[in-house]
Amino acid sequence: MPDEFGGHANNGLEMKRGLVISDLHLFSPRSEGNRLLSERMDEVTQADVLVLNGDVFDFRWSELSDQSVTISAAIDWLNQLLEKFYGESIHYVLGNHDCLSAFTSRLDDLAKANPKFSCHEHRLILNRSLFLHGDCANRKMDENMFKQYRSAWSSHRQRGKVGKILYQLADATGLSRRFHEQHFPQAVTVERVAHHLDHIFPAWRDEIDDVFFGHTHRPFTRHAHEGVRFHNTGSGIRSMGFLPLPFIA
Repeated sequence: MPDEFGGHANNGLEMKRGLVISDLHLFSPRSEGNRLLSERMDEVTQADVLVLNGDVFDFRWSELSDQSVTISAAIDWLNQLLEKFYGESIHYVLGNHDCLSAFTSRLDDLAKANPKFSCHEHRLILNRSLFLHGDCANRKMDENMFKQYRSAWSSHRQRGKVGKILYQLADATGLSRRFHEQHFPQAVTVERVAHHLDHIFPAWRDEIDDVFFGHTHRPFTRHAHEGVRFHNTGSGIRSMGFLPLPFIA
């Protein structure tokens, strides 16, 4: 995978149209991601640069028969997107639901086979925009805490029928939405992301104008914090709010 803090900025030489989306949670019964994305497909395929900012696929709650089938379906989905995509590059930033080791090895193979595609383990900078999935906002995390958290997700298993039923019930009763509202207040969430950036990238306030993340399933844009704008692209989960956002690459 490319260096997380370099190699992709254009240094202001040429402005490109970017689009960032996250949290489609494809293959989960909770997801309306394919429908929502199809409604924006012209915008997606005609961007110069597309950032898939984590949890594009949901291996924990997949409806498909097993993990290997879901991984193959995810790679097929990405190949179809690449065939439709007219632009210059697609960047995939991993989230907690799609950082599965068996899947990321397939993403590395896809990147070797297709020069338009690249994968980033934790974060990405394009021009003066920083992209990260946002699961560092679960609580205040330094780099080691975050890596330990992600390590557990990299080997997690697909849940069974009982777990899926309970999860769908939480959605149907509004429990999931209330959890996200209570655990991820906008200002608190931004402060947690900023705390994480202080540990991994101390110069971020000087080098970054916009931070894009997802994970919380609570869309918003242009939240100002210490001179930097923060944006959240929402989720393809039913009733949560989906907000693909443009940026300058």
